[in-house]
Amino acid sequence: MLKPARYYLFGLALALACLVAAELIWLPAPLRTGGGMQWIEMIDRLFNVLALVPLSWAFGALLGAWQQRRRRGFFLLLQLLRIIIAGLGIIGAAFVLFAPEKLFLLLLIIGAAAPLVFVDMLLSEGLERVRAAKLVSLEEAEGRHSIVGRRLRWLPKRGAAALLATIVLLLVLLCPTGYRVTYPGMTLNMNRYAHVEGGKEVGTINGVLVFDRPAVPADWLYARLLPLYSFEKIPADEPPLTESYAQVVHMKTDANSLAAAVAMQKAGVGKGITADGVRVIAVVKDSPADKRLQAGDIIDKLNGQAVRSIIDMTDYMAKAVKPGDSVAVTLRRGKEAAEVEVKTKASEDDPKRSVFGISVQTELLLDTPRSIGYKRFMAHIGGPSHGAMLTLALIDQLTPGGVTNGNQVAGTGTIEPDGSIGLIGGIKQKAYAISRTDADVFFVPEEQEAEARSGAPDLNIVPVKTIDDVLAWLAQHGK
Repeated sequence: MLKPARYYLFGLALALACLVAAELIWLPAPLRTGGGMQWIEMIDRLFNVLALVPLSWAFGALLGAWQQRRRRGFFLLLQLLRIIIAGLGIIGAAFVLFAPEKLFLLLLIIGAAAPLVFVDMLLSEGLERVRAAKLVSLEEAEGRHSIVGRRLRWLPKRGAAALLATIVLLLVLLCPTGYRVTYPGMTLNMNRYAHVEGGKEVGTINGVLVFDRPAVPADWLYARLLPLYSFEKIPADEPPLTESYAQVVHMKTDANSLAAAVAMQKAGVGKGITADGVRVIAVVKDSPADKRLQAGDIIDKLNGQAVRSIIDMTDYMAKAVKPGDSVAVTLRRGKEAAEVEVKTKASEDDPKRSVFGISVQTELLLDTPRSIGYKRFMAHIGGPSHGAMLTLALIDQLTPGGVTNGNQVAGTGTIEPDGSIGLIGGIKQKAYAISRTDADVFFVPEEQEAEARSGAPDLNIVPVKTIDDVLAWLAQHGK
């Protein structure tokens, strides 16, 4: 007879195997198919294997419910438990197959189903032992040699053993340690990630990812077996994981927008990025600006003087406003224009400098005449470090014949509104990841050249300051 516990145990074993695979997911890179599909793209398809975990639990629960003949009292509650497990399993499998982007919700469903699976296993095993004990008593009363009795004595406590083993493995694989681990990642062909309207993919331009997450005990084992794992203490004031996740997703979106505008300007199909005022991002409590200005306001003028950027604003305040003066601030608040009087005070850092008590950033106007389609990858959560190579890929698509000049290109770095390439984290791990590929060149921010070389001494690393430096090098080094 088929036993539900076997399907429960299969699902638990597969779930733990998936946890290990997720932590070591970078190892198969730079695996690539003949058609150009990279390992990071294959992961999206392999993710569907995770559906077997909740499906196996659902099948085991339904099988147990079907085999259970009694429907009263305790057994009715057991049937209800199995129906709940089956429902969670089916819902979890549906999320894997049809809504994989809702990963946190999926993990919550699996996390809710797992304890119920253990409860069913333990209760079912208890009932099995009780039934076996009754049979033993009957055999002994009749004076017979009891095979059932021997089985009872050696019957393994499957549920308890599985629960203990799972708890130990979960502690090793998931227990937070207060440290952050950074380790190598995977390459991502930017011409497969993004496609601009009217563009044509020509060369291979790879960005590179690293993994940077809270460390678990297993990471110290991985670090002894694998290269370039680094650890650092997590600051006490670091935001929660969900907030950090939202932040990196937002940073990826911003990087995509900046890259699109810069690339189109370089390709001659857009005006690029222009300053469009100064956005208030925070107001200091009890400062002169408190209750006068709001986060989200966009400042256009000070005393009638146009300010298009932070530099304009800082210069005007330094030259024309003394601490204690009131300033007429012309601003946009939502769709409405307004003017408010805001008094200034002396800066704590420099008593001669006047301030409002606000944090600001330059509001950017991005001109992107052509639409861009982005492909979502499970392993590419966010961050801005792909910005420079995305810019290069979009220029490549918009330039007849491309710009790679036959080179297999890889690189990293943020893209700034003026086309400069900014610093990124995990440069050593990124250099190592690229060294495993057939890249002809690896572009890195100039200030991080030495650190990149320490991760991959034999790699052709080219330091650059701007996207124009990248284009110039490629134009001069054809294959």
